[in-house]
Amino acid sequence: MVQGFGSYLDKNVYPGYIQNNTGFGAAAVAPVPLLKNVNKNNNLQGPQADTVDLSDQQPMSDPLFGEEGMFGSLQYTLPLWFVLGKGVDLYNRHCTGEYNKSLPAKLARFGDRVSNSKLLNNSYVERAENAVSRTKSNILNRLKNNSTVIKNLMENSTRPEWEMARFAMNTQEQELANEFNTLFERYLKGGGKTPALRHLIPSKEEKAFIKNILGPGASEIDKINCLQLRRINPLKYNNAQAIKAVLSQRAVNPEIVKDIILKELGCDAATYAKYKANPNKYVKELRKLALKAGKDMKVYHGNYSVIGPVFRRQANMSQIGNKMLSIAKGATDAAGNAIPPKTALGRGVSRTVQGLMRGVTFGGGKLGLLIFVAPALVDMYQNAKEAPDDQKAGTVAYGLAEALSWVATFPASMRLMHKVGGLRYLGMTANQTEQYRDALSKFKEANKAGEFATKAEFNKAWEKVNAIRKPTTKLNWFEKGLKGLGTLITQDLEMKPAWKNPKLKGIKSLGNTLRGKKIGNFFRHGAGAVGKLGLFFGIMGYVLTPLITKPLEWIFGKPYDRHEEAEKKAEETARQQALQGASEGQQGTSQEVINAINDFNTKVEAAKQQQTTSIIPPMEPKVFVKSQDNVVQDNTRYIPSQDCGIPKDSDEFRTYMPGQNNQIVQVPEEVKGITTIDAKADAAIKQAYEMLSRRI
Repeated sequence: MVQGFGSYLDKNVYPGYIQNNTGFGAAAVAPVPLLKNVNKNNNLQGPQADTVDLSDQQPMSDPLFGEEGMFGSLQYTLPLWFVLGKGVDLYNRHCTGEYNKSLPAKLARFGDRVSNSKLLNNSYVERAENAVSRTKSNILNRLKNNSTVIKNLMENSTRPEWEMARFAMNTQEQELANEFNTLFERYLKGGGKTPALRHLIPSKEEKAFIKNILGPGASEIDKINCLQLRRINPLKYNNAQAIKAVLSQRAVNPEIVKDIILKELGCDAATYAKYKANPNKYVKELRKLALKAGKDMKVYHGNYSVIGPVFRRQANMSQIGNKMLSIAKGATDAAGNAIPPKTALGRGVSRTVQGLMRGVTFGGGKLGLLIFVAPALVDMYQNAKEAPDDQKAGTVAYGLAEALSWVATFPASMRLMHKVGGLRYLGMTANQTEQYRDALSKFKEANKAGEFATKAEFNKAWEKVNAIRKPTTKLNWFEKGLKGLGTLITQDLEMKPAWKNPKLKGIKSLGNTLRGKKIGNFFRHGAGAVGKLGLFFGIMGYVLTPLITKPLEWIFGKPYDRHEEAEKKAEETARQQALQGASEGQQGTSQEVINAINDFNTKVEAAKQQQTTSIIPPMEPKVFVKSQDNVVQDNTRYIPSQDCGIPKDSDEFRTYMPGQNNQIVQVPEEVKGITTIDAKADAAIKQAYEMLSRRI
């Protein structure tokens, strides 16, 4: 039974007494209010159940072309990307040509002038630098000598095997060495897998020269080789006879043009193959090749077929050589002339600018600029536009750092991740780690070549390699645990390969691929990747990024995020609507709430019935003695007999002593006055509302 509630209490003639309509003086208690507005479908009906307040809501934005739509930000992103792309091209052009006139050299000289100025070049600054250097050295030496774990973290580290990870960990010098390899191979192949003369960016004069030497019907590869020979030595290869003599030898030696180019650069194919295999190890050698190649060895960087003209940029070897030379400590230019010594600040200024440009292009040129950086800067602009005045500066600073700081946080996080992974070598010296890696590399090459005739030979050779990993320092239980943790995180690195059976040839060789060990390695790769990624994002998100963003917040204030603010506003609106709906009634009330309301109303009705039928509990007669002032000294209420005949508003009624047959009643605690009953009703209603709000 669910009935209506709407009035808090009905009107009562005698507040505080139960009214049973059976006789004079019966105590009257107001009825407890019942929850109302529950219809036959068990739905609460409130006066605003079907209405929604839209006064604070913003108009709907176009989901595609609105400012927050899928394509809405393109009106900002594309122009910004175009401007940034032109800026990248302008920067690269100013890095081209003779070193002393290039932008990297100018930046380095600026840093040198600042470093040699009176502001920094004085005895006070020198003493401070020496003190800091000594303190740093002492702290590191003490940590290294007193802790096996710290020493291992400083000396040992795992190495990434994934190409993308190796790229991210490259220093600026190593990145430039790898870029030289990429451009040099692109140049030798005519700009791409499909040779095309236009990829080598020939001038009008060069096009005319090629046509004059080869004639109008020459093949594309002939045109490319003709241009390459002329560029590498214009004095020697300036006539048809010299060029055609080289082209005629391609049938015997397809790499003859490459060999000539390398020879002109002071190198040979075998030596360059060594450089190419490990460019990070041969930075100086590749720098010399880049400087000798110069600006004439130019090619498009970022060739994306049909959309190539949109994303590609011009690059030449002098750009790379000049950048490398500006951050090198003690080097010579292309002619062998010594470069004036550069200060640490000078090298640092040039390195910083190069790092920023690397961050702007996100390591991917104009394509990376469009995908990563331009949208981030547009998002910063939109946040700053909506931000309060006191948050605009912080929003801009944070947005710029977020768009460009990856160039510092990403590789640093990779290095720290591999430092933690290096705990697998705990107890080993740095030389021991290198010996193990060399032995493992040779073991893998021998296995790949099929040098182990039997599985027993394979296992015996592996035992020799694995024995190198035995710690030379005794480890305690804590250090052993860290060693196991490092091994667990990097279990996909430097794995033992599956034995390659040299007897399996042709179709049978699939057995070498489908061997059970390969399947185990697959799962180890997966587990190791998950472990390293978790560690990587933890370091970047909770250690390194706050080191950049927190100081910006202290200096410029907390940044504004419009998406975060919109979510907070939506949550607050939903909470307010829920509270309003609970106070007025909501549709679709759950059965749990309905049952609670019915149970409450049932108890109220039962209490009312009980109070009506047994209002006067049976009690023993009591005799009262009047005091000297003729007033009954007892707080107990009594009901005078029906035939007493004394008016109830007279003084005699208040001092009346009833007879022995009159019944004396003590009012139960639970029905003492409207206040008590009303409080119970309010408590029950509040409980029902709480259940309703939790359900909503």
